[in-house]
Amino acid sequence: MFKKILCAAVALTMCLCTAGCSDKDNSSSQISQADSSSVADTTVTTTAPESSSQAETTTEDSSSQPEPQEEEADITPAMWKVTGEKGNTVYFLGSMHALDDSCYPLPNEITDAYNASDSLAVECDIFAYMGDLASQMELAQSMMYQDGTTIADHIDADLYESAKQILTDEGLYMSLFDVYNVTMWYSMMESAMITRAGLDSNKGIDMQLLTTAHEEGKDIIEIESVDFQNELLYTQPDELNEFMLETYVYYFEDQCEELKKSFDLWKAGDMKEYVETEDEFEDIDIEISDELQAMIDNYNKQLLDDRNKGMVEKAKGMIDGGQNVFYVVGAAHFYGETGILKGLEDAGYTVEEIQYD
Repeated sequence: MFKKILCAAVALTMCLCTAGCSDKDNSSSQISQADSSSVADTTVTTTAPESSSQAETTTEDSSSQPEPQEEEADITPAMWKVTGEKGNTVYFLGSMHALDDSCYPLPNEITDAYNASDSLAVECDIFAYMGDLASQMELAQSMMYQDGTTIADHIDADLYESAKQILTDEGLYMSLFDVYNVTMWYSMMESAMITRAGLDSNKGIDMQLLTTAHEEGKDIIEIESVDFQNELLYTQPDELNEFMLETYVYYFEDQCEELKKSFDLWKAGDMKEYVETEDEFEDIDIEISDELQAMIDNYNKQLLDDRNKGMVEKAKGMIDGGQNVFYVVGAAHFYGETGILKGLEDAGYTVEEIQYD
């Protein structure tokens, strides 16, 4: 049976699942000068964005006055650190790739750790990819039907109409989407879930930190790459892609509730039990053959277990190499028998959890 972990993948594992429509110019990261000499000269005070109407009505007199400092958000997402033998520190933050304004400004524990680091390590640098129009066009072409058919010719009529209705309700549907394949449609359904849950991929914590890193010229390390994630996301078997679309469409409200739950637990730093629990939707009514089950199991393995191994190896290289790094990847990657935390502990590193004041 299909695990709820697939829903968690929307915002807890894959950066590209939620960043496809992000725009660097619309991000909410702001830079201010540090008052404390204990961190880098430039500090990040990542805050929720102003609306364009607010910005346009700001007068010259008001802009000349110092803006009051916003109180930091009351969130405590799980964060750890490992101190290397060379005296360097690697900070680890389990991210959620779609958040809301309530998460900003980030707590001092996060911003201080970020500013004390020489590099930011992320799953992939989405901004570099968004500047590569040719690659984006190639990917878009690969997800279009080239034989004159549309999505309605490839999936059940009820599934198509139900998916179309959800996307329309969330303001995401356009008729041109009909020429895209099932892979693109389930990706759009993930965006619909995020919208319905009241979250925004532009406000994901890794997107905010990545924006700031670009603005201030901080070194950025890609733990994976856009090409790697595209290969994983967009080359799965058609049968699996259609099954994922069915679970998203027919259990849309359930999936949205799971996403809201994961958001609340992420803010409280309480993701461990949620991620490691392999609960299933009780009354799922989609036939799953042995062949499809094998595809599901293989996808979950690729999504987490296989990627976790690479993430652990990258982390070990940073620790042993003497680098001061702020390392941020989806929260689901840290837990479980194949998670980053256990991988580092098994390799002999002491992992300390950061405590919030």
